[in-house]
Parts: sequence; C-alpha cells; structure tokens
Amino acid sequence: MERRSRRITNRASGVAAVLSFLTQPIPAADELLVVGIHYYLVVRLARARKVSVFKLPWRSLQRIVWYGAGARLVANFSLGLVPLLGAFSNAITAIALTEFLARWLDEYIEHPESPPPDVTMAGLKQLFTSAIKKKKAKEPATEKAGEAS
Repeated sequence: MERRSRRITNRASGVAAVLSFLTQPIPAADELLVVGIHYYLVVRLARARKVSVFKLPWRSLQRIVWYGAGARLVANFSLGLVPLLGAFSNAITAIALTEFLARWLDEYIEHPESPPPDVTMAGLKQLFTSAIKKKKAKEPATEKAGEAS
C-alpha cells in the first residue's frame, strides 16, 4: 500500500475505532457510523489513487461493508454485555474491518485485471470453519507438548 493510501487508511481506522468505542453502549449506532466511514474511505482512496469512483466494484465493496457491519453487530451483542470488553472489542473489529476494506480496495486498484476474490457468505463461512479446524488441530498438539514437559 502506498504512503498516501496508508495515511488515509490509518486516519479512517482511528476515527472508526474511537467512534465505535464511544458509541458502544447504543446498539447498532457504532455500526451505522462505521459504515459511513467506510464509504468515505473508499471514495478517498479512489480519489487519492486517481481512479474514478464509477469504475469501482461497488457490489463487492458493499458486501465487505455490510457483511462486516453484520459481523460486528453479532460481536457487539455477544461481547457488548461486558462493560469495557465490549467497547474494546468494538474498536478492534472496527479497525480490522477498515484495514481489510482498504487492503482489498488497494489490491483491486493495483491489479484490476486480476482482482482479489469477492467476499461472499459462503466464503466467510468457509474461512471461519477452516480457522476453527486449525484451532482445534493445534489444541491437542499444545496439550501433548504440555504433558511431555
């Protein structure tokens, strides 16, 4: 990612994190604010890289933004019950989603002939199940290492 894009992404990540942290007690308010920040980020990155916003893959970008907002909402309802943990997890997920969106868009802008894979519900499900399988595979190995010591 070039320097100007990195600076724009860092600023958007910081604003999204602060807003998410502060508005965490209000259900779904932080997700709506972060969605606006993400659309602003997309336009800013396109303009910084001299790409017309009309040539962007808006369907893919919308999927990233709205599936991410849904995932953040679920995390907010599960972790949001713990006072400070909910606020911190909200800020962290806002940063992670902003970074993912910016990196995906940057990859698309650099290589429009071979864009990064689209984000789909099936792809997200596969990503999560493979991550869970890897975690379960590591747990027995860790337990065996602990027994050997």
